[in-house]
Amino acid sequence: MKKFTNAGILLLLICWAAGCTKNPAGPEYRKEITIWGFLWGDRPVDREHAILITRTQPLDRVYTLGEAGVADAIVTLTDETLQESYHLTHTDDEPGFYYNENVRVRPNTTYTLTVRVDRETIWAATTVPPRLIQTTGLCPDAINPVYPKNLGYEKPIFVQTEDENRLILVDMFCNEPFERAEYIAPFHESWKYPSSQDEYDGGRNAEPRHIMALVPFRDLLSPEFGNRHAIFWYASMIVFYGSNTLTVSAIDDNYHHYLTDEHPHLSGGVEGGIGVFGSVYGEKYELAVRKAE
Repeated sequence: MKKFTNAGILLLLICWAAGCTKNPAGPEYRKEITIWGFLWGDRPVDREHAILITRTQPLDRVYTLGEAGVADAIVTLTDETLQESYHLTHTDDEPGFYYNENVRVRPNTTYTLTVRVDRETIWAATTVPPRLIQTTGLCPDAINPVYPKNLGYEKPIFVQTEDENRLILVDMFCNEPFERAEYIAPFHESWKYPSSQDEYDGGRNAEPRHIMALVPFRDLLSPEFGNRHAIFWYASMIVFYGSNTLTVSAIDDNYHHYLTDEHPHLSGGVEGGIGVFGSVYGEKYELAVRKAE
């Protein structure tokens, strides 16, 4: 479940934000239900796109997803247009990850998520973005070899959607551990590799390892390509050789607020709990960035 590789870090931050530290010797802890997940337009709600439901953990306890995951929730996803409801379930080996492979998410549709745990009810809603059609030399179903020959225009992604104001998220994440990470364009010949985890990702999967750009669709208009809407991801977003994952997607309001608001865990559309329940329409591309032969 690649999309949840950073879930532990996210939930640690949520735990920190949920417990105020009035007494430095004993931070207060507030037990809450958290939701972390996204519906992907025209994709099933399968294990890869599961909804993660957890309880916050005390700050003085070592965080483990096994302990935090909620295994006794009643989770219902409702298509508000068709007025059809579906139960999401989890497996014993992955407590907290709820899904139903028979549900296929429809674009331009509002879904509500209801989570019942003991006597608590947590609720959230999202409207899935319209289709984002992508045309590119990259293949979403295979690993793409990429050589840094032309940093300006190599393999752009052309996008089309019916909503001119829709926000487009471009997300680049390097999968290499910092011990193997090598800069494509180092500042100096003697500085080809990051010297520490903090230099690589700020200690929290941030830049330069993880680069995100959020831009309105209308601003992607490119006169140099016949006024098509283009994303030149290579020039500005890829920093390291090796394995990189590129995601290009249209996002909903919940995800937008989660990314940009001051208190993201309170801004992701979740009522009665914390976290984010959003939706996207997009593609992932696996890249193998190689040195020029």
